[in-house]
Amino acid sequence: MSTEGNKILLIGDEYVSQVRTFGALGYSVSRICTLLQLSKKQKAALGLRMSLPGDIYYEAYQNGKAIGEYNIDAELAKQAERGDIDAITLLNERKQERVEIDLRKELFGV
Repeated sequence: MSTEGNKILLIGDEYVSQVRTFGALGYSVSRICTLLQLSKKQKAALGLRMSLPGDIYYEAYQNGKAIGEYNIDAELAKQAERGDIDAITLLNERKQERVEIDLRKELFGV
């Protein structure tokens, strides 16, 4: 992203794969910026881009988060199929939480 007047490069697309990976690990935007060792201006720019639907960083972060959740659920499902009661319980709790979160997003955009 650059400004027209002074052509200062704040942040390009070079961190997309890392943002996806960190999203899969469930890291916050703040933690990702810290791990990438960005300058203060770059942190602000990346944080903004990660909050804008349609931006490559937003999509990478959301995709990473979804992949991370899927991986956890897939492993819990395997354990649940083997009769692990704790895995069954946790998988059901995660499903209920996801339904609630999706409903809040749909109704309130939060």
